Amino acid sequence: MFAAVCANADIRFKNIYQNNMVLQANEENWVAGKTDAKGQVEVRIVAKSKDGKTLEKTLPPAKVDKNGRWAVKIPKFPKRTNLEITAKNSGGETASISNVITGELWLGSGQSNMEWNFNAHTIEPEYRQKYREVADTVKGDVRTFVVQRQVFTEEASEVAGQWRIIEGRNLDQSGSQLAFIFACQLSKALDTPVGVIDSSWSGSRIEPWIPKSAFRAANPNFHAEGMAFDWNSYEEMLKNFESMRANYIKNYRTWFEENPTWELQNKNKDTKPAMPLDEISRDQLPAKMYNGKICGIAPLAPKGVLWYQGESNAGEPYEYGELFRLMVSSWRKLFKKDFYFYYVDLAAHQNTQRDPVQYGSLGGIREAMAEILALPKTGVATSLDSGGSKSMGQGDIHPPHKEMIATRLANLALAEVYKKGDPTAARSPYYAGEFKVDGSKLILKIANADGLRKMAGKEKLTGFAIRGQNPRDWKWANAEIKGDTIILSSAEVAEPKAARYAWGSWPLVSVESKHGLPLRSFSTDNGAYVDYGKPLPLKK
Repeated sequence: MFAAVCANADIRFKNIYQNNMVLQANEENWVAGKTDAKGQVEVRIVAKSKDGKTLEKTLPPAKVDKNGRWAVKIPKFPKRTNLEITAKNSGGETASISNVITGELWLGSGQSNMEWNFNAHTIEPEYRQKYREVADTVKGDVRTFVVQRQVFTEEASEVAGQWRIIEGRNLDQSGSQLAFIFACQLSKALDTPVGVIDSSWSGSRIEPWIPKSAFRAANPNFHAEGMAFDWNSYEEMLKNFESMRANYIKNYRTWFEENPTWELQNKNKDTKPAMPLDEISRDQLPAKMYNGKICGIAPLAPKGVLWYQGESNAGEPYEYGELFRLMVSSWRKLFKKDFYFYYVDLAAHQNTQRDPVQYGSLGGIREAMAEILALPKTGVATSLDSGGSKSMGQGDIHPPHKEMIATRLANLALAEVYKKGDPTAARSPYYAGEFKVDGSKLILKIANADGLRKMAGKEKLTGFAIRGQNPRDWKWANAEIKGDTIILSSAEVAEPKAARYAWGSWPLVSVESKHGLPLRSFSTDNGAYVDYGKPLPLKK
């Protein structure tokens, strides 16, 4: 793995910079590394364009800092430029990387639905074979780097992993299925190499992906190990780890012996010794995955980020919006780039919605995730109309085939990032934040409502709920589409005050645009907060 970049131990590239990697085309790129020698590092580039012409260029020397790190910015090259990059320190030692190709570079992150690869047991052999053939069709133009799992209490300057050129024979090493299919579709549409860095972790919450600096600056509320914190109280608990550990070891057994039943434990819970938070061994604590799997990628910067996560934070949607904004803003700060950021609206899961509003469902986290759309260059691909698997039914939280969602993400990127396609056709319809009441009717304004219609195969419009003054008394609503509005009514609600749509874990969905993209779930009454008795977020 390290043979190409570490032939001489006195100078090397950061591990993310390897043979066969992808650098962003038509943009300046940073290349970085480390050396034992003081002074300067000189970088020389041999660039071969796709028409066979060769350019050799030596860049101005880069200074070596006190920790031996160096970084240099290399000039723009068009797509399909093949690069050999050699770094030489002041002692004359060199390190080189080759078969570096320019194209489009994306980062995929999140939890298991992003991590999901082609080896999953719920994937049919025919589907796997299809993508072996796709991989051969793109002829090595898709290259992936799967970041290995590492957690640290402080930021690490390196990530572990290896760049691979993906073909049918090594499809099982491609990493994220979703990101790979996305890359294949971009590569085909743009006729360009595409590199994907897959830095995901199954079961992860969002807190481990956010750096300490962002927590300290914003001091948000969040959960860790089932306990509610703000950053100040969290750091105070970490600071007291040794004393809390000693107290726990000394007193917990005695407390349990005095409170062996659930009733006693609940009655005397305030006297229970607190379990200390061990920052060294717990991978789900704040900043741990950022430290080990994100910050070491920089200064290599992606064109955009794909994010599929949220299931593990579904119980606290009222915290997610602020945390999500913190994460995206902090990553943009790390990479010094206002990159595009697209996330996946969570797929249907569990039992089909039976009540007009299903409390405690994925409806809240879907609404909270949408708060990120207030930031520029962000978007969402909904998967409300997908979920489950043939072998495990609706209880499978991992839809095995990611093709539909990857296609929606690719269409978003092609239309908005690369200006190839209609952005209206690539985005789902969504509640525009406006409604009015006309007698017993509630009229919703829908944005991006190009050809708004009832989904094929649906007998009527379903999934809509309406209520009067009582915030917990929801009724099923009759619905009618009229242009870019949806008109709701119920014989049981004389004076409507609020509405919701598809508010369930496996929601009823019935509305789409003429492009076949589902209307996203929504509430007009901030359900992600009011259902949990939490104050509404401040407008930012």
